[in-house]
Amino acid sequence: PSTIVKKVLMEEFTGVRCVNCPQAKTEIDNLQSESLFGEDFIAVAYHAGFFSRPYSDSKNDYRTEQGDAILEFLDQPIGFPSGVVNRKQFSGEDDLQIEAFATWGGFVGQELEEAAIMSLDLETTYNESNRVLNVSVAITPTQNISDALNLSVLITENDIVDIQLTPDGIIEDYAQTHVFRTMITNTFGNRIDEALIANQSISNIYSFTLPTDWVAENCKVVAFVHHAEQSKEVLQVEEVAVIK
Repeated sequence: PSTIVKKVLMEEFTGVRCVNCPQAKTEIDNLQSESLFGEDFIAVAYHAGFFSRPYSDSKNDYRTEQGDAILEFLDQPIGFPSGVVNRKQFSGEDDLQIEAFATWGGFVGQELEEAAIMSLDLETTYNESNRVLNVSVAITPTQNISDALNLSVLITENDIVDIQLTPDGIIEDYAQTHVFRTMITNTFGNRIDEALIANQSISNIYSFTLPTDWVAENCKVVAFVHHAEQSKEVLQVEEVAVIK
């Protein structure tokens, strides 16, 4: 088989009242450009914490109980915006949260240099009439893996236009991207019970009905496999559009 690329997950913590968060979003856009990491870098933006409270004239409340729980699980940052790369603590960092977004690219680059020990293949089918999304997730390890692992599957949405605080003041038509909408699995993932044997695929199918106020064409599915006990580290991540 062709060489499997280890992709990297960035979990960003942001909010509509966070004045510096738009700069972090610009940094993520830059890192996802073809000149840098492209599709090998996958981002999820959780609106959680103090700065995520909507304004009185906000059209949306991006906060979720799951997002709040994940923020607690991945350590409360000293400040926002903050990001976690592959749920890994890097040398020189006090915990998983990396507040200095100018350094994110260096840590993403480090992770991309590591060899992948599995591939993830996602397939989506979406029924526009009843808004039911089915997601097939196939995991194929390149080696036998005996560690306790979980699989998390979630939905993000792009281009949600609403109010955002910026260094230039409040902008009313700010387009949020990579917004965490929901976990399809349990909040902290579902345990992978099947044996992970080199070059043998295991697969699961998940179903979810999209709420009517989500724009299916702007939604993506993100799936990642991660350690479930002593470590939280993400081993592989993949992303696919709800509607291809």
